[in-house]
Amino acid sequence: MHPEYRKGFVLTLLGVLIFTPDALLIRLTNLEFFSLTVGRGTIGGLAILLGLALYYRRDFKKQILAIGGWGLVLAVLQGSFTWTFYGALKNTSVANVLVFLASVPLIAALMTKMFLQDEIQKPTWIAIGTAVFGLLIVGSRGLTGGNWLGDFLALMSAVIMAGFFTVVRGRRAVNLIPATGFGLLLAALVASPFAVFPEMSSSQWVYLIVGAGFVLPVALALLTLGPRYIPAPEAAMLTLLETVLGPLWVWLIIHEAPSFQTLMGGAMILLALSWMSIMTILETQKKKTSISK
Repeated sequence: MHPEYRKGFVLTLLGVLIFTPDALLIRLTNLEFFSLTVGRGTIGGLAILLGLALYYRRDFKKQILAIGGWGLVLAVLQGSFTWTFYGALKNTSVANVLVFLASVPLIAALMTKMFLQDEIQKPTWIAIGTAVFGLLIVGSRGLTGGNWLGDFLALMSAVIMAGFFTVVRGRRAVNLIPATGFGLLLAALVASPFAVFPEMSSSQWVYLIVGAGFVLPVALALLTLGPRYIPAPEAAMLTLLETVLGPLWVWLIIHEAPSFQTLMGGAMILLALSWMSIMTILETQKKKTSISK
């Protein structure tokens, strides 16, 4: 395994693992949408920028200016993801949201094909078709249960996150972590005129600070660094751990069990992505063998 690939894999994996309890912390914070967006966006955005300022010191301004126009695009994507992700969690189950996010690797594969001219193999197309069917199963419950808005926002979150990974991969020579901080602040700024700031309990403050002050900025920083060194679809495939561990945290702590449709659709998506991963590895080994000969 190439050292840079290993570095990207480890950074992305750590980012995903740290991010897995985030949906639970949002549930436990228990704030209305706009207040949640302002609170988490402000704390998370300032935490990222403060951390960068302490790390780079005199070069901090240089790092900010280096993000360029694509950094602004990434900031908008980050801000949009914040809105759609929180909105989805407020309108449907955590399990549904995370199952829709499991489609990120497939969407990222399509985006890298369109914008980065990456080749998509036949197994990937098969996986895409299977995953779409799985998403339709998950979404069918939203149509019958009245929470179609939450499922739609979850799907939009997946599209935006795939775009996020694609931009990071396409501009891998640039450190785009400052853009994620600006994106969180942008989401907070847009939400602030509509937010109501209720009196919060000590436990709510703890959940908010742990989630927005540590989990969110650290995970975002790692998920912005990791995909610079590995293909966007492969980086996105590691987010599947969130699909498995996220609902597990929620089920263990607040007993929000996933529905049968969610389990079935999620299983199909995981099967499709496992198939894509295995076939990609086999294809890579085949190419290495042919080159060695």
